[in-house]
Amino acid sequence: MSTSIFLSRPTWIAPAFQPGLDAFIRLLESHDLRPRTLGATDYPSRAPLDEVIELMADCAGAVVLGLPQITIATGTVKDRSVANLSLGTEWNHIEAALAYARNLPLLVVHHEDVSRGIFDRGTLNCFVYVRDLADPTWPSAVDLTGALTKWRSHVAAGLVRSEAKADAAPPRP
Repeated sequence: MSTSIFLSRPTWIAPAFQPGLDAFIRLLESHDLRPRTLGATDYPSRAPLDEVIELMADCAGAVVLGLPQITIATGTVKDRSVANLSLGTEWNHIEAALAYARNLPLLVVHHEDVSRGIFDRGTLNCFVYVRDLADPTWPSAVDLTGALTKWRSHVAAGLVRSEAKADAAPPRP
């Protein structure tokens, strides 16, 4: 039986990024993981935030994919001029924070141009991988597959711990 994991990614994907995303999902599935995303595999009947919280409660880990969603040609950030700033979906930040608060093992990968928030090194207690997510072979990079294998072991260990706690807990009155 596959283990459910939360996959934070936008529901709309630019065509250039779809082949890499498809390859990554196949890679997750080959590790006996079932990626779940609101609006892609699971569909809401209530407010999206409530649905994400409920969906994440059924997941043993979370992967955050920072794909470009917003490009700012020119603007300012903290009184500093910026050009061609690329941002992921705001849901990446919300979902990463929810996963972090639930102590779920996190794996974060973002496109090389996506920045800010959880995609800045040091924001989370996990390593952040930077890739050209438009390259359809990005999921097969040696360091990333190694990280996925290690992360998968954390996911499995979390399942064992939570099952052991459930077995050891006294029955409720």
